[in-house]
Amino acid sequence: MDYKFSLLDDQSDLVIGYCKNVIGLDDKPNRDGDSPLHTVTFIDFVFCDEFKTYIASSKESIHRLVYIGIVNHEKKVIGKYPFHIYDRIFYHKTGFPEGSVNVILNGNLPYVITSEELDIWEKWRASYPVALNEWTILDEDQRRAWLKVVSTYNDNRRDDDESEQKLFFLDGTYVTDYCSFFCALGEAIRGPGGYYGFDFYSFIDCLHGGYGARAPFTLIWRNVQIAQKSLDLQVWVKEIDYKRKRDFELNEEAIFEELGNRPLFQAIVENLQEQGVTVVLE
Repeated sequence: MDYKFSLLDDQSDLVIGYCKNVIGLDDKPNRDGDSPLHTVTFIDFVFCDEFKTYIASSKESIHRLVYIGIVNHEKKVIGKYPFHIYDRIFYHKTGFPEGSVNVILNGNLPYVITSEELDIWEKWRASYPVALNEWTILDEDQRRAWLKVVSTYNDNRRDDDESEQKLFFLDGTYVTDYCSFFCALGEAIRGPGGYYGFDFYSFIDCLHGGYGARAPFTLIWRNVQIAQKSLDLQVWVKEIDYKRKRDFELNEEAIFEELGNRPLFQAIVENLQEQGVTVVLE
């Protein structure tokens, strides 16, 4: 059976089960007091025998930290998202459902997974990107989703032995907004589908190691005139407004504090240089 999702137990490292679909991943949370509350439905869910045995022995409830995994056609996890289950269901008392059933769980999903992200994951279930610039056919929201997907996917394949390479080439042909810069930067450093940050903060984290290049290094930015023209002050303000709105929706307060006081292109180059990256514009 072609399962698309798995549920992974953080405590035991066991696979709780597999399912064909998940509903509720892109829903805004309700509020249970001060805590966000998501209701997630796992369609045609099948519990794994090993997890059943573990629960029968430990006599624990299902109240726990788990991960919702996206699996490829070989049932290998290619991406995962945390989910804190609030429900206290004691399956060792009630018994596990037989066969496949729809399982409804309430909890906290820290990262809302958009429909655009799920569409990209569906393609990656069959094949990871093998060519550069596959993201260029996507619109702006889809490119944001692409960055979320590559960041989640590449968390599973960090580079323990980093390359000594200190020269990288960024193709600026399609760099026309904030997210497209990070799509191009990730592929400049790590190849097709590569990740090297989805904003300035995560970019700085990457510079400290584990993602293919550690500062200092040199970045040759080709076809830079496209970004110089496109990444103006208005584009930067638009990005700031988007992030503040998103933060407010998820956290009830804005945490994105960048200032839109200069063109976005200038802000990008300054951030690169401040972190020890030599930028050569071509």
